[in-house]
Amino acid sequence: MEDLNKTAIKGANGAMSRRGFLGVATSVAALTALAATGCAPSPSSTSSNTSDTPTNSTTSASAQTGETLLPNKENLNFSQSVQCEPDFVADPITDDQVTETIDVDVVVCGAGMAGTTAAASASQNGLNVLLLEKGTTFAARGSEIGAINDPLHTAAGVTVDPAELLGDALSFAHYRADRFVWQQYIDRSGEAMAWAMETSSNTPTSECGEFSVVGDHSVYEGVKTWATGVRVQGGTSSFVKMMLDNAELNGAEIRFETPACQLITDESGAVTGVFAKGEDGYIKVNASKGVVLATGGYDNNWDCLTERIRPRDLAVYAWINPTMTESGDGHLMATAINAAEDDYPHILMNDPGGCTAGFRANGAIFAFPRVNEDGKRFVNESQSFELVNNALMYQPGAHDYLLLSGDLLAAFDIMKGVIPWTAEDMYENCKDVLIEADSIDELADKIGVNKENLKATVERYNELCAKGVDEDFGKNPTTLLPLDEAPFYAIEESGSCLTSVSGLKINKNSQVLDNAGAVIPNLYALGNTSGSMFFGTYPHHISAVSHGRCVCFGYLVGRRLAGLEDEE
Repeated sequence: MEDLNKTAIKGANGAMSRRGFLGVATSVAALTALAATGCAPSPSSTSSNTSDTPTNSTTSASAQTGETLLPNKENLNFSQSVQCEPDFVADPITDDQVTETIDVDVVVCGAGMAGTTAAASASQNGLNVLLLEKGTTFAARGSEIGAINDPLHTAAGVTVDPAELLGDALSFAHYRADRFVWQQYIDRSGEAMAWAMETSSNTPTSECGEFSVVGDHSVYEGVKTWATGVRVQGGTSSFVKMMLDNAELNGAEIRFETPACQLITDESGAVTGVFAKGEDGYIKVNASKGVVLATGGYDNNWDCLTERIRPRDLAVYAWINPTMTESGDGHLMATAINAAEDDYPHILMNDPGGCTAGFRANGAIFAFPRVNEDGKRFVNESQSFELVNNALMYQPGAHDYLLLSGDLLAAFDIMKGVIPWTAEDMYENCKDVLIEADSIDELADKIGVNKENLKATVERYNELCAKGVDEDFGKNPTTLLPLDEAPFYAIEESGSCLTSVSGLKINKNSQVLDNAGAVIPNLYALGNTSGSMFFGTYPHHISAVSHGRCVCFGYLVGRRLAGLEDEE
């Protein structure tokens, strides 16, 4: 194996650039070793850092840190996410290692949106529930929850044609998704949202406030953006806490800092419970009705990432998931008993706006003009997030430069009503990564792009702004802001990753499937531990579907375990 620890090249603003670094020459021996070890992290690649503040370190995916299995011929370099040691235990745990045994109907592993919803639903329906969580508290992030033809959208006159949405979802996944899982989400998410709002009303400690919807569907360049998101006044953290409180109100037991680490099966292969790590040793949890895996993704496990994600998607500048315990434990526990995963490569929920300082610059993810290393524009910047991100990650070096000029507060203020941030907040968030110049020539020199191309690009862009029509890329005319006033600015941009969104193959009832396509009895997967819905790119244009599937399928799993759903 050649030496991969090459010197990284600095960008124009002194931050790490992805133009150099990381040549991959994968040997047969390295591939064989990875196939044997799976995602188990090596001591050299995984840190036990679980602080609340993300810190990124640029690293090569060398043989010691989990070789990327897909060729990285462009020598992209990676900014590694904060690492968290998996709690999955590969060696069989025996009863003599157990210090406590618990008998319940249902054990839910993970206290995020999916896990707390499942726990609330199951406990409301009379089941004895134990909720295990690896971290010190519940996990929550984001701003909306997806729902289709729910009471709020219906009252607002925002309706969805189920067949049209199903066709869009399957087409976007190249039909490499489970039609019946999508159909279940489309058919039942509105019901689940109505139940969730009722649950909030019946929970005395709820701080959710009003549930609301904003806007209608929109179309850019033939891509329909589905307005299926429901906003929670108190934020999604209030929603998850409400579900947690409701589960406890109905008798569920919650144990934090108690990660599930190994599934228990009987002679037939049915799952009968889990082992978890307690303060004094292993806890054996016998679950007579089922085990629900809702442990999130694996974006804090670099070995899982480099094994499953295509290098160009992995080469983001920012990792923005505030939950730092997502080490793939659910994926690892299930695949150890022959559960199937989504086909590789898996996908990440990537937005634009990742800056070289390692965070998402809010102003950068909206419709300002972008140029690549050649100084040329390359995309309709008002497309949905996933498409803009894919376009910029496809550029040389998997990055671009976002251009702004003049009074930035005024420019940001134009976005009022379209975005959840004030102009002042947007400026504050990106001011430290702005590259400033008094002319386009000077800006080209500072960011290292072709000067003549950049001047021609800006001249053409300003011409289109004056016309009020983007004849070249079809950008939304309301965001055609000219670059005609000094100072001129650039932000070096790549992707920003929230989480991994591929997982265990499931059927429409969230039952985990084995590699032959058969149901593994009594095992369920939810949220980002589950798969079967996405392929190629996460569909941001179907608003809030990630949170939507957490609530929809969490609600349905609780009902199914209580015997309230028809067996099919």
